[in-house]
Amino acid sequence: MMKKIIVYSSIIYCSLFLLSGCARNISSNSYDARTLNGTPSNSYPCKVVSVRKVLVEEGDYLEDNKTGALIGGIAGGIAGNMIGQGKGRVLATGIGALAGAAGGAYAEKNLKSQEAFEYIVELKDGRMKTIVQGTDTILAPGQEAILIESNKGRSRLVAR
Repeated sequence: MMKKIIVYSSIIYCSLFLLSGCARNISSNSYDARTLNGTPSNSYPCKVVSVRKVLVEEGDYLEDNKTGALIGGIAGGIAGNMIGQGKGRVLATGIGALAGAAGGAYAEKNLKSQEAFEYIVELKDGRMKTIVQGTDTILAPGQEAILIESNKGRSRLVAR
């Protein structure tokens, strides 16, 4: 019995480890190789007008988090199956699977969420732009910056 618990626990922990890389990289210091196709980006001098911390979420609905629900459902079903005998075991397996699926979906949603900064900048021509990026680069209101707008990707803001 103890050997089963260790094996199943190992499977669950490995699955959670695989899910931990779910969040998209929104760092201002990294580029997606698929967007580096030789097409030049446009860069604009600007001034930071406003900064606020925001939460970037993917998978707002539980059905968007199928991997977590699947892994959690399997783990919960296995755990529930270790309880009771006969019809009680069947019931425990079903309840464990449902609870595990809900818990796995919530866990995946949390793993996909990350904090970011929302910057509002003013370009030299007076236009305002909003950029959301990771917390690795911190700019302050009033600070001069450069807005980099990629033709095939996302915009980023770097210190000037």
